[in-house]
Amino acid sequence: MPSGSHDINVKLLTLTGILSTILVVALVVATQAWFRYEFAQENNRKYVEVPFTELVEIQESQLAALNADPHYADPAEKDRVVIPIDMAMNEVIKANAKSE
Repeated sequence: MPSGSHDINVKLLTLTGILSTILVVALVVATQAWFRYEFAQENNRKYVEVPFTELVEIQESQLAALNADPHYADPAEKDRVVIPIDMAMNEVIKANAKSE
């Protein structure tokens, strides 16, 4: 007995084809979105989050100057002493404290 078109379930094949097409399109869109996200993250790591070396060096030198040991501003004249910021704040607090 030859098989005819009445043996093929056309509705099921159509549904399977439509669902497969939808899933393939969704997979392609999701893969492209993931690739773009990773590409943006890599560019952010490479170009945005890189510290500006000159600024970092300036900040480190300023921080070192703020926390340096007490020393004379001009060693030849010895007229002004430079002290760390913590010691200077304590001296200002002592000088301006109310004595009761």
